[in-house]
Amino acid sequence: MVGIGVLALGALAIAVYIAMSQLPSFDSLKSSPNGQMIRVHAADGTVIVSMGPSFGEWLPYGQIPKVMRDATVSVEDRRFRSHIGVDPVGIARSVKVRFDRGHWTQGGSTITQQLARTVFLNNQKKFGRKFREGILAFALEWKFTKDQILELYLNKVYYGGGAYGIDAASRKFFGHGADHLSLAEAAVIAGLVKAPSNYSPTADAEAAMGRAGVVLETMQETGAITASEAADADVSGLKLAPEPKQNSVRYFTDWALPQLDTLIDETTEPLEVWTTLDLTMQRQADDAIRANAPPGAQGRAGRARSWR
Repeated sequence: MVGIGVLALGALAIAVYIAMSQLPSFDSLKSSPNGQMIRVHAADGTVIVSMGPSFGEWLPYGQIPKVMRDATVSVEDRRFRSHIGVDPVGIARSVKVRFDRGHWTQGGSTITQQLARTVFLNNQKKFGRKFREGILAFALEWKFTKDQILELYLNKVYYGGGAYGIDAASRKFFGHGADHLSLAEAAVIAGLVKAPSNYSPTADAEAAMGRAGVVLETMQETGAITASEAADADVSGLKLAPEPKQNSVRYFTDWALPQLDTLIDETTEPLEVWTTLDLTMQRQADDAIRANAPPGAQGRAGRARSWR
């Protein structure tokens, strides 16, 4: 058993070394594209959305507000500064929760693993993909500093609505660059990573505020902020950037597109996606919501939500 263990560790070290030697440079990763061009069709073939990645400005580590860095590390990977790419404690915790609750409610992926998935892989929940993700995470930690990894992550991760990176997300939701994010705004954006379509403040304000509250609590637990700072962060008072006029088709596509990761491996070539959406019925549903929802509210899936 000891011999097998030594051989396994040797094979792992070789795999990580090979992966590290093949990784692009930091500057190459900064300039690599995010996302892909996608056209979504309704049931009758009509193109309902043409999507391409939305980018803001690249923010170097030193220009990223500390509250944004702390919010992300606290809620996504609180041991980010101490692990070597994969966090055994986080994995053990997620497995325990799985057995306690009977289903997966939290993942054990580190920020480094998420970066590896975002840049090189996809979101398919298969053992082979998870194994490659782990190897790449070790390689990234070997080649780059923690600050470089966090800089890449915050400028590349997907925040929903086609927005990649914190600057694009900040401009989309709050109308200004990410270098001026407040604590409350950072909590909202950090909370989006787990499920961008579910926690989008323009789609479900209540869910977004609830998730931001979780981020603030986690930041307080990790010592990133004090109790008074958490209490002073007025998430409900945030002013959102005006949304371009659109019907609920975008909510549908924000839900549907992540399903592609479970069906195909393609992450770079342009895609044509056909859905079951009936445009006539969708327009009728929009008309019904506009006729019955309170002024200024947004209706989705039979519910009305507003951001106060």
